Amino acid sequence: MNVTELLISKNKTITFMESCTSGLLASTLTDTEGASAIFKGSDVTYANKEKIQCGVPQEVIETYGVYSAECARAMAKACKERHGADISVGITGTTGNQDPNNPGSVQGTAWYCICLEDQYHDFSITADVAGLSRAAIKQLYAERVYQSLLELLTNRYC
Repeated sequence: MNVTELLISKNKTITFMESCTSGLLASTLTDTEGASAIFKGSDVTYANKEKIQCGVPQEVIETYGVYSAECARAMAKACKERHGADISVGITGTTGNQDPNNPGSVQGTAWYCICLEDQYHDFSITADVAGLSRAAIKQLYAERVYQSLLELLTNRYC
């Protein structure tokens, strides 16, 4: 059973706020028929300004940086509140070269947070991505998020 099927069977809704995966998490979820029953919508917030407009406190970005566990958690919280879902995921990180505007960027590093109802679970990814395309790096990140989601959902609901 995949994440979408599991959420449908448990009647639990989900939302995402994505940066480095650029909407791939939402796209993957909707590859399974019936996803409209549990998918509340999502936000792709590549720019910091968009994260802030969608509810991430500017202070979080200024204090911890956009590439941080704190930002990923704030993203998960903001999209959960914005879309009213049972489950939310926020992900931020670097897919390509280091971001010259953000000193915390390290190629192949991402942070994500999964909120199951009222519990936040923080994760990080550090991968050797030398030679991988941006699409391959996004796919790697998405697979890790979905692996974590499936584990958490199975432990919680099955």
